[in-house]
Amino acid sequence: MKKAQAILITLLLTLAFHQITLAQSSRAALNYDDVVFNKEFAVGFKLHTNGFGLSANYTKIHSIFKKTLYEFEIMDVRHPKEVRQQSIYSASIPNARRFAFGKENTFLNLNASIGRVKTIADKGKKSGVAVYWMYMGGASIGLVKPYHLDIIYEFFPGTNRDIRSEPYTEENANLFLDERFIDGASGFFTGIGKTKIQPGLQGKVALVFDWASYNEYVKALEFGAMLNVYAKRIPIMLTEDNQLFFANIYLKIMLGKRW
Repeated sequence: MKKAQAILITLLLTLAFHQITLAQSSRAALNYDDVVFNKEFAVGFKLHTNGFGLSANYTKIHSIFKKTLYEFEIMDVRHPKEVRQQSIYSASIPNARRFAFGKENTFLNLNASIGRVKTIADKGKKSGVAVYWMYMGGASIGLVKPYHLDIIYEFFPGTNRDIRSEPYTEENANLFLDERFIDGASGFFTGIGKTKIQPGLQGKVALVFDWASYNEYVKALEFGAMLNVYAKRIPIMLTEDNQLFFANIYLKIMLGKRW
């Protein structure tokens, strides 16, 4: 995993340097006050080092070289040591529900940000790739939902079993943390009514490669680093140390429209 991340970072930084080198000279030919579009809206799908996320971006375009960006996103955040596996009773069943052994809570965060986007290099109004750098910050609301497992309480003759969907408690600890008594994970929405909120802050910096910077449609790739910080440690795992900050490297694909 770390080797793959290092290769991805190297490739993207090489691409950024290449695009900047080719396009930097074109900036002088453009008028800073030129505005081709005034606004844009895009949705994005993000892969990051601890999960994935979805975002919606609204951008106010001040000039070719300056934009204000408003972003809302939801991210699934997993513990670095979290591993999903199948029950020992369903290893031969292709579509069996997998579970994360030792997991106490599912963690999602909602991020609301405002930031600036500035042009590094531009290859022209009709074709090519524009390169931007951006910085953003804002609030983060952590959603901590109890993680439920289908626990086997008793085996009956034949194929019947007494299976109950439960979160971790001190009373069921000997079953919850023993793979012999786990049939799989319960549904994602099980226990959603007991979700707790953990407030925090977040910020990020990124490079954006825009293949349609002066076209009506947004087609862009965003590569960056992000940090979320919360008031206390987020209890994701029972069997590992938990943390109050989450640093991620991410890659996001964005599609949208300008007007």
